[in-house]
Amino acid sequence: MSNHKFYQAFQSALPPGTLIRHSLKLLPQSFYILLIVLNGNLVSHATDWPTYQHDNRRSAVTPDKLTFPLQQIWIRQSESQPRPAWARPAKWDAYAEVKGLQAMRNYDHAFYTIAVGDAIWFGSSVDDAVHCIDATTGQERWVFFTDGPVRIAPAWHAGKVYFGSDDGFVYCLEAKTGTLIWKYQAAGNDRLIPNNGKLISSWPCRTGVLVQNNKAYFGASLLPWQPSWLCAINAESGEVEGSGTYKIPLPKMTLEASMLASDTDLYVLQGRSFPALFQLADGKFKGVSGEGRQGGGAYGYLTEDSDFVSGLGSLRGALVLHKDAENPQTVILEGADRILVSDQYAFLHSGKEISAFSHPQYLALNRRSATLHALQASLQSELAKQLKVREKSKSEIEDLQNKIQATQKDILKVTTLLKKCLRWRVPFPEVHSFVLADDTLLAGSDHKVVAIDVASGEILGDLKVEGKALGLTVANGRLFVSTSTGAIYCFATN
Repeated sequence: MSNHKFYQAFQSALPPGTLIRHSLKLLPQSFYILLIVLNGNLVSHATDWPTYQHDNRRSAVTPDKLTFPLQQIWIRQSESQPRPAWARPAKWDAYAEVKGLQAMRNYDHAFYTIAVGDAIWFGSSVDDAVHCIDATTGQERWVFFTDGPVRIAPAWHAGKVYFGSDDGFVYCLEAKTGTLIWKYQAAGNDRLIPNNGKLISSWPCRTGVLVQNNKAYFGASLLPWQPSWLCAINAESGEVEGSGTYKIPLPKMTLEASMLASDTDLYVLQGRSFPALFQLADGKFKGVSGEGRQGGGAYGYLTEDSDFVSGLGSLRGALVLHKDAENPQTVILEGADRILVSDQYAFLHSGKEISAFSHPQYLALNRRSATLHALQASLQSELAKQLKVREKSKSEIEDLQNKIQATQKDILKVTTLLKKCLRWRVPFPEVHSFVLADDTLLAGSDHKVVAIDVASGEILGDLKVEGKALGLTVANGRLFVSTSTGAIYCFATN
């Protein structure tokens, strides 16, 4: 084969979006073969989906472009629906005397997928296993069984898949073959308890495994009255060894649902409790995020600017944009239940509609609005106190009144700017999942997935599924949909 023909064959064999410098045509054919092997087994690409919600920030944003219309290529239907750890929300909050609560631990109601190259992987709460599926045909390549439900999607890293199980172990397998490389038990205790008709560890891993900086991060936790464990272990060896690894006992915590990470911090959701924040480097506890009854939930989102959004709390329809060192004011996004943020847009599902706003102005203005409202409330409280004190001078009272008026003007300005951020709005009763694939917003709903043009808000079409479209994965020109019935659909251009 000539160098030119071999180069063309080599280029066509690589995953979509892979770039090749033309100078490679001068290299021997054996080097191309080596590159193919490395590409296929050790390196993920921009068009892959190697972890839950695409990346460790759970952005659900991918540059992969889908070509519409899409056709259903295959479907895998489980004989049993997913068996969630917490099937229903609590009946009521006795402490706060609140009824009509919504689910705050609904992180395992579908078989969420990851995808790299021509394969997908998912964990199952039904058969206690991780499955590897051929993305083209839907046929199973291998299955690895554990001794407990696998509730969180695996994470792919350097040719390996990492996941946790209710049996109390974290596992590392060869992604291609399913061969066990290592497993690690955080609690160091084999005590089992009955749960949903099965025996599970008293310290199940329900956070999944987050891999970053060649470390595997996870939690082992169940009950707040017994210690939980936060771990960072060497991703290669599966041991607490080397700089940046640790195993830390934590009191009064319930670590569950997929964790999130920035370059410096680890965000851990806690179901009915507020999310906990830790330093990534050493596991140092930095505090919890939330206030009042708006904390908790199994939903987390972290923007590139490290704006942390969580939900949904005990009351329906509120996401929390959390405070940090630079932005000390917590923002309640009233009525919202889903958010997705890209470089240009912030998409929000609130009430019965999806809205697109200009970003980063939208979140910044929301923070500014919350700060101004807090300042206004503080000034009004101070004014009320001063009016009760007769000896206060008229000038002091007028000064406070002037500050309140100035703050009100600033609030009106910010409100006007927020309205100008709106790009479009479309009616949409229910959203269970969001994905941004290049210039298309995908919204998973009841019995369908809807495609929306991000620039105009135009509905491009919809795809029919059975049940709720809870999980969306876009990789290498394919859309995988995980539903509440236990089905996984594959859609692609015919």
